[in-house]
Amino acid sequence: MTRGSNRITLVHVAEAAGVSLSTASHAFGVDKPISDATRARVLAAAAQLGYEGPDPRARSLRSGRTDIIGVQVDDEAGRAFRDPVIIGILDGVSTALAASPTSVLLLPDSLPEERLRSLPVDGVVAAGCSPALGSLRAAMAKRAIPVVTAGNQVDDIGSVGVENRAATALLTGHLRALGHRSVGVVRLRHGDVEKARTAAALAAFPDAAVVVSADSTIDEGFRAGGELLDAHAPTAVIAQSDLLAAGVIRAAEARGLRVPEDLSVVGFDGVRIDGFDRVLTTIRQPIVEMGRLAAQAVLAAQDGSPLPTLALDVDLVIGDTTGPAPQRS
Repeated sequence: MTRGSNRITLVHVAEAAGVSLSTASHAFGVDKPISDATRARVLAAAAQLGYEGPDPRARSLRSGRTDIIGVQVDDEAGRAFRDPVIIGILDGVSTALAASPTSVLLLPDSLPEERLRSLPVDGVVAAGCSPALGSLRAAMAKRAIPVVTAGNQVDDIGSVGVENRAATALLTGHLRALGHRSVGVVRLRHGDVEKARTAAALAAFPDAAVVVSADSTIDEGFRAGGELLDAHAPTAVIAQSDLLAAGVIRAAEARGLRVPEDLSVVGFDGVRIDGFDRVLTTIRQPIVEMGRLAAQAVLAAQDGSPLPTLALDVDLVIGDTTGPAPQRS
């Protein structure tokens, strides 16, 4: 809308409300030093004139910020939004940003480094265990933009996660107490999380057979679990995610094996899986809290706070998918 032949600006709003230009500007900010009554008067004048607020592009140029945080997720959006870990992290990020003017931009992990270098973001939360984290780190480092991982532990950048070795040791200790010695591992496909969990599993069971999954999905758990069961016949399987564990159980049942009487299965994450009615023995990690703390750390880093390296507490959940090792002749 225009006033006469001129575009309506904040100057017009200030005049109509009877306040200074700076006071009118404060009325459109967050947590600015202005009374509720004055803010209401300015906003009423703006509504009457048809003024919708300051141009965010101009505000960005003045502040040097975009008020956007990127969240790196799996390149295939459908797969990312079927992963309860990614969904939980995004819930935590949203919670952290609820009282802030900051928006979220989802970044597929297939973006090349040159594209990452031009993204309009003030910081990035890397969700989960993306194989593209190296490119993201390199691109953001060149622009001095903070990166904090949620659910991963990486040197040189901020991280909010769990002690994956210690957490996996809780699972292996549980299996050893049940008498299991012949154990297989269905491994995630990449990243420091996978390496830490695999190292802990092999420390407890040096002869464990390891099969690598292509993705953290039930279908991949079914495929990799079937390969493991056909080739090695373990009495227990350590799956490095709950989705993989659910797939392993389905592969076992498809072969006539009972869980846990013939095969024990453990997972990692502690998430709810639609359509899966078993209570997994697993590690429950505070996924939403990881996303919330990672986003808060990115916001704080913009004001000069150091990037954190946080390891949150986990719980060992004993479900109905583990039992004593079967006696085999």
